[in-house]
Amino acid sequence: MATTIKSTALDFDAIKNNLKTFLAQKEEFTDYNFEASGLSNILDVLAYNTHYNGLTANFALNESFLGTAQLRSSLVSLAEGIGYIPDSMNSAQAIINITLNLSGVTDRTATIQIPSGFKFNTSIDGVDFVFQTQEDISADDNGDGLYRFSDASGSQNIKVFEGTERVKTFLVSRAEDNEVYMVPDATMDTSTAIVRVYEQPSSSVFLPYTNIIDANTISANSTLYILKESPNGLFELSFGNGDTLGQAPKTGSKVTVTYLAASGAEANAAKVFEPQTGVNVSGTNYDLTVSTVAKAVGGSDKETTESIRQNAPFQYATQNRMVTAVDYASLVLRNFSTLIKDIQSFGGEDALEPEFGTVFLSILFNADVDAVTEQVTKDSIQDLAKQLSVASFRLKFTDPVKTFVGTNTFFQFNPSLTTLSENSIKDTVNNTIKQYFADNTGKFGQSYRRSNMLSLVDDVSPAILSSRSETFVQRRFTPILTKLEDQTLRFAVELATPDDVKHIIKSSTFSFRNKVCIVRNKLNTNKLEVFNNEDQEVIVDNVGSYTGDTVSIVGLQIDNFVGADSYIKITAIPANESALSPLRSDIVEIDPSATIITVVKLESGVTN
Repeated sequence: MATTIKSTALDFDAIKNNLKTFLAQKEEFTDYNFEASGLSNILDVLAYNTHYNGLTANFALNESFLGTAQLRSSLVSLAEGIGYIPDSMNSAQAIINITLNLSGVTDRTATIQIPSGFKFNTSIDGVDFVFQTQEDISADDNGDGLYRFSDASGSQNIKVFEGTERVKTFLVSRAEDNEVYMVPDATMDTSTAIVRVYEQPSSSVFLPYTNIIDANTISANSTLYILKESPNGLFELSFGNGDTLGQAPKTGSKVTVTYLAASGAEANAAKVFEPQTGVNVSGTNYDLTVSTVAKAVGGSDKETTESIRQNAPFQYATQNRMVTAVDYASLVLRNFSTLIKDIQSFGGEDALEPEFGTVFLSILFNADVDAVTEQVTKDSIQDLAKQLSVASFRLKFTDPVKTFVGTNTFFQFNPSLTTLSENSIKDTVNNTIKQYFADNTGKFGQSYRRSNMLSLVDDVSPAILSSRSETFVQRRFTPILTKLEDQTLRFAVELATPDDVKHIIKSSTFSFRNKVCIVRNKLNTNKLEVFNNEDQEVIVDNVGSYTGDTVSIVGLQIDNFVGADSYIKITAIPANESALSPLRSDIVEIDPSATIITVVKLESGVTN
């Protein structure tokens, strides 16, 4: 007799029915009415027990793998098991210049030093925050009493970090126990942590310890610490045991952890910083002058569970070294994730103009990251590559190239099949198209699929009987007005071949020789011309050409813009309107102003 109980059936009713079916096959229970008997209660207990045990086993098994775990504690533990330390909260960072004017002060000193931890007040929407320096800064008299402060590297761009400085102190009872020290602060920014070990609690002499993540070599004499998130969401500090991962603090030592407790993303966008105190020079306090170079960015909450799930396997694959192009992207994203929206890397052999021995990195920074912070970040990435790059590859940055997409969508609408108005349906279709682009474009490697978009349009309402769409691609450039210039614009896709029916290339309007004009291609040719819309005449018959994916404009002088935009749009018809798949550093995203919706209204009573 075959067993009818299925171990994979976790539903209570299914389990009970399987038990009844199994018992009904026994001679003792032939024609037995289970529901009208006391045995039904016993089957309930058995079914509940099996149900709960099955669910418990299922949950436990799910929590054993990165791909299925739901609890943060499980994900953190699994990620740390493969060497990935989830990111803590991050302090917002700003860049400022600090000067002090002592002209006319006779007893001024040649050099002024300000120790680490100098604080500045700022406010965002009525909420106060404190920023502070994380290293000593100094300034020399320029001869006229003006002091410009710089950091240890000599840069006058001083980084200040948001957060409240806190110190946690531990005493080592037995070094051989390999103790784990708990830092009970979920807002800790681990990147700001400084660990010091004093051999005697009363001593002022300390031995600095280095985070194991920053270690290049490890020996029995290394002074390293491990700081990571614990299952309860706090942080735990541990050391080596003298044999592996370096020295452990000796019995009787004092361990201090100094760090910033961060507010995360709440402190982003701070841009006015006032020093809490002045600087004492020869017994007199003087006020500092602070100017903001880059507003605060990079503040963030703890790394999300989905981010851990996605990043941990890639970090494990890199083994903290840069060998392949993917390694570069993974490690850069790991170290600068709070500033980066998306990243793309590729080898020089895949570049438009092959450059062997080079890794290209294209970074899409968050919208609130300004040009100064972008450059500082790129410099830091170069330093990181020097430390972790195994092969002697050059690292080059290539800016993201955005190709904008416009659509002209038509849909047949039968008003008798819905109670909604035509305008309401039209607005919903427009929002659906915009949401499709928001979900599927705007990052590296994301593609536009016309059929997928139209499927969503068709699902908006039963009153939409069919839909179709025309696709356009667009690049932009900002000319120097009244100057003769050349422009080379490469699109993310191949452009359509010219024909004698429609113009493949068209620009937005601009002022040229006191006339409103556009650039377009001549019909049945790839040559470009300047065309006057008002008089319907060609002003200049040759200002460049287009071929493949590139539009080349030669010797065009634009006198002024027409309309609100301070740039010129070059719109083209792609060779394949159904799919746009960008490569390398190309990105496609929607141009909302070029999204047109047209309703084809059917007569009442027509349903197909």
